Amino acid sequence: MTIINLANISRVDLNLLVVFQCLMNERSVTRTAAILNVTQGAVSASLKRLRLQFGDDLFVRSAAGMVPTRRAVELAPQINDALARVSNIFISESQVDANIARRTFNIALSDDIEACISPMLINEARVRKLSVGFAFHQSNSIIWKESLSDDAIDLVLCGEPKGLGSHFSSKVLFSASYSCLYDGVRLGIQSPITRDEYLSHDHVRISYDGRRGFVDDLLEADGVTRKVSASFTHFAGAIASLVYCDAIATIPTFAANAYARIARLTVSPPPITVPAFRVFMIWNVARNEGVHNQWLRSFVSETTRELQYGASQPQSPLRP
Repeated sequence: MTIINLANISRVDLNLLVVFQCLMNERSVTRTAAILNVTQGAVSASLKRLRLQFGDDLFVRSAAGMVPTRRAVELAPQINDALARVSNIFISESQVDANIARRTFNIALSDDIEACISPMLINEARVRKLSVGFAFHQSNSIIWKESLSDDAIDLVLCGEPKGLGSHFSSKVLFSASYSCLYDGVRLGIQSPITRDEYLSHDHVRISYDGRRGFVDDLLEADGVTRKVSASFTHFAGAIASLVYCDAIATIPTFAANAYARIARLTVSPPPITVPAFRVFMIWNVARNEGVHNQWLRSFVSETTRELQYGASQPQSPLRP
């Protein structure tokens, strides 16, 4: 049994943790105030109290918004879990069952995220014996607002969404980076792949417009041009090409692991420095208090929790 220090808890305003969580998700005092239906001054006052409570700045204002400090990043998973548990106390299991029974939830997401997360959601619902269904719709970080303009869409999942505003709420599900995916047997390349091996083979590019990707920018900054045999705007075609062609793809690690299991391909850390990015869950602010949407957000967060703790890192290659 966990020993709880009630005296410590009594000295803390738990509403401050709600402000912390919202700032962590939104990185904006303005959006946090809109979501919590309070003034910006109230959010600033809460942040001041949080800083005193934890003895740290927690969030530092920058051109990119309110940037969390190392201490804030360390606290975030604990506070998120604590608030999720408190929230669940006030929704009984019978209430949840009655509200979601035979409901189909509509989730818009890119196909790389879909390959990783959709099986997790389906399996978790089966394990819990929930009478719910899911409909997955195509979206991405560019067109996510268009997806949410459809009233039928409950959530959008995408990487680093462009143009978040006060009409939308969001939460970071997990952070990720990139891996290489290829047929190790066909190419005769083990994992980890070397830079020479990487540059000597053809590549398939996946990008929103099919014309250019971040790998092109990284390599050309070093005076190197990669050999691109084909470009795709979706991941499915690119993965099929890796099975039948001599090529390498550099894609999000969580997707590389998912596709490797499906097509028995090899996953390797890239031999170049690649950026990290965050995968967000986004919904219309008008649905903040909706029981269905609250349940779905909690379900998605809990089901993908393993991805928050490194499960999106490269796994052992399935083929040599």
